[in-house]
Amino acid sequence: MKFSIGQNVAVAPDVAAAAYGNPAFYEDRAPGGDIALVEVVSHQSAGPHARIDVRYQFIGSVSSAVRAVIDPSKMSWVTRTDIDKAQGRSSFTVLPDHYPDRLECRGTFTFTEGASGPGTTVVTVEGDLKVHVFLVGGKVEQLIVSGLRTYLQAEIATLPDFTRRA
Repeated sequence: MKFSIGQNVAVAPDVAAAAYGNPAFYEDRAPGGDIALVEVVSHQSAGPHARIDVRYQFIGSVSSAVRAVIDPSKMSWVTRTDIDKAQGRSSFTVLPDHYPDRLECRGTFTFTEGASGPGTTVVTVEGDLKVHVFLVGGKVEQLIVSGLRTYLQAEIATLPDFTRRA
């Protein structure tokens, strides 16, 4: 299932891209929708490039049909994000903690100047999510993408506050 989210934010593109490579951006994050940030697993930074691995946990409810094939307590993953601050772009890959044969997700973030001019950014997240579970895969994809949208919209909205504190 392909998904796309675009959101304007009052932060310059280079500042927004840099925030995603900063472990402090992820600290003390409140759950967003059905997703909770658990921890920053690792972080590396060299010049305009950064890699950050962040663990998340699905905390929403699922139907009995989904519970029959997936244990909700095992719906956790690490999102590995490679940020190129100079290009205003990042790529991400989801690495499931459990069920690696059942979930694939990857995509990009782009940080472009907003229509309001300098000091604003349109953060665009595009991705492709596939759940390989017979009969309920499509339902699980919809559930995850819905949770991702809610989480990412809330995350992007925190950029101005974070950059003022950083």
